Amino acid sequence: MSDVMTDTLSILGTGVYLPPARTVQEVVSEAGGDGSIFKGWENVCHALDEDHPSSMGADALQRALEDSGVDAADLRLVIFAGMSRDYLPSYSVATEVMKTCKIPGDCVGLDLTIGCLGALSALDLAHGWLAVRGGGLAAVVTAERWSYTVDHSSSASYGLWAHADGAAAAVVGMNTKHASKAEFAGAETVTQSDLNGSIIIKYGGTQNPVAPEGVNPAEREILTLEGIDRRERYAQGYSGSFEAMEKRFGIRPNKVICNQTAVLFLDLIASVIDIPIENFLITGHETGHVGSADILIGLDRLLKSGELTEPYLMAGSTPFAFASGLLKPA
Repeated sequence: MSDVMTDTLSILGTGVYLPPARTVQEVVSEAGGDGSIFKGWENVCHALDEDHPSSMGADALQRALEDSGVDAADLRLVIFAGMSRDYLPSYSVATEVMKTCKIPGDCVGLDLTIGCLGALSALDLAHGWLAVRGGGLAAVVTAERWSYTVDHSSSASYGLWAHADGAAAAVVGMNTKHASKAEFAGAETVTQSDLNGSIIIKYGGTQNPVAPEGVNPAEREILTLEGIDRRERYAQGYSGSFEAMEKRFGIRPNKVICNQTAVLFLDLIASVIDIPIENFLITGHETGHVGSADILIGLDRLLKSGELTEPYLMAGSTPFAFASGLLKPA
């Protein structure tokens, strides 16, 4: 087991940018919906006009650099992980963040489109990338601006009303002189590819490039999947990834960093991994569900509280994949 744990990824600093929060009730009522039917996160952060994935992400990374004491010029990898884009490809959010933060051209900028698994997938990628190079410094940037894709006037979109905007970043390293605030050991993922597309923005890609007249091209659809119990599949995904993580590292955490679309999902996750909900670090009531940034927002809060004294599970999911990562005190 010691050989497996030798080359963990050091978390050197974190940073968060969140636009102002509003109550979900207020947002829904302003849109003409019935806010009284909503039960979930109390507040939701909605982007200001000037807030975009690259600008929010760059702000969060600047804060993480300051927190870590790392010079931007020393970064050799910047990963952007999230669903949101300022523009469709070939535009790169990672490279735009590099430009804004004045990171030199010998740094690689990569973009991952993996939604709420963005932070864990990017940390895993940075871990492996640095390991094969013998160490170095990298940054993981997560940002979402997706609240505008949700119809707050429609009760059919109830489950998406608390989708929020914001960004978080982490500066990470391996075999460097910088002090570590925490250690990321790795993550295990369970994929259920038959659930891919169950929540979808239908228009704008190659299959349906143009929305019909009168249809909001950014609106999401939640599809009915014949014969599939979403609750059961979420339980399988989270329990499977948690068991794989425990088997790999021989550690079973009793504390969790996790945020989801609704508190009911967290109750489900707590029941299937047998960790009490009281042991979850939950940020949703203050921020809403910020997608790929959720885990790093929770990590930032944990590190700045000084309360990381034991291993933590870092858990997240998309509609089609579920991951469990292991965080340890430095």
